[in-house]
Formats: sequence, structure tokens, C-alpha cells
Amino acid sequence: MKREGKKKPAADAKAPPEKAMKDIMARLRQQGASVVKRIDISDIVVDERVRLKCQIPVCDSYNKNLMCPPFVPSVAFFRDALARYTGAVLIQITAPLPEAMAGGPSAEVYTPAKKLHELVNLAEKWAFVYQFRFATGLIGGCCRLCDECVAVKKGRVCRHPFKARPSMEAMGIDVVETVANVRLSIRFPIVNEITWTGVVLI
Repeated sequence: MKREGKKKPAADAKAPPEKAMKDIMARLRQQGASVVKRIDISDIVVDERVRLKCQIPVCDSYNKNLMCPPFVPSVAFFRDALARYTGAVLIQITAPLPEAMAGGPSAEVYTPAKKLHELVNLAEKWAFVYQFRFATGLIGGCCRLCDECVAVKKGRVCRHPFKARPSMEAMGIDVVETVANVRLSIRFPIVNEITWTGVVLI
């Protein structure tokens, strides 16, 4: 089992210009992000056990969401691709936990997750404007652009291919340890408020 995030970037990779990163981060704050932080690729921890938890116990999105396993790239592939990047922007949205939680999460719990998804898409778009053609965004939790993903009925063509993104967890990222590496935190069990975390690789 490999559990790492310390690979050196590719020799031909260049660190994103400071001005571009500052502008992207400022825009994210203006759009309502709770936390925006520039992080090193070495801070991102990839661990096969994260992907294992998609299947044991089986997640209700496994094989039912095109942005979740088994439809997304393998952990090994992602680890190799991640090593080609030199910088990233971590984004968090924190919101009060809805009072009505009896019987499971309510739709309100996922409202900030959808906001995070929107911010990740925007940050990726802004990065492209700055000529970072390989910029890639990862959201928090499973994609919820549709009430029901086409994968539920064995469909394989996404309705929103330019908006849909996999989560950090789907790619094998240990979000808790990654966040801890940059001196932030995620609280478990969730009490009073909920935090959704995403990242844009640049």
C-alpha cells in the first residue's frame, strides 16, 4: 500500500506565477469561499484506503455516479498525474448544520457542497484564462448536479460534461490529512457546522 504526497514535480514543470495565483484566490473569496489557501502538491496525501472506503462498506454512489468509482481514473494513474503539478488551491465552504437531521442528511446539507462545486469550476476556468491548460478541479463529496445520475440506469454519457467533477476522495485523496498538512481541520463527528473541501490543481 502506498500513502504519499511527497513526489517531486516533473523537471519541466514551472510553478504558477504569483500574480495569477493571488488573483484566482481573491476571486474565490469574493465569490463566498470560507477558506482559500495555496498549497504545495507535496501537501496532498494519496492513499488507496480512501478508495477502499468507497466499496467497504459500499457507498450509495459507487457505480451509480459517473464522477465516482469505478468510473474515475485509478489511484495509481492519479498519483502519477498529480506529480506533474506544482501548485494547488484548496477551497472550503463552511455552513451551519441544518437542525432537521432525523433519519439522515437533509437536502440542505448539500447546498454548500453545490456552492463549493461552483467555486471549483470557476477557479478552474480562471486558471485556464491564465494559460494553465492542465488545471483540474476536484470537489467535495459526490457530484450532485443532477437529482439522479445517468449511471443509475446504466447510462454512460454525462449530462454536464463540462461542469461535472469527481471529488478529492474519489481520486484517493485523504482529505483529512491533506487539510491537516496545511494547518486546517475538518471535524468528525460533525457538530453544529459542516465543511466541504475541494481543490484545484494548477
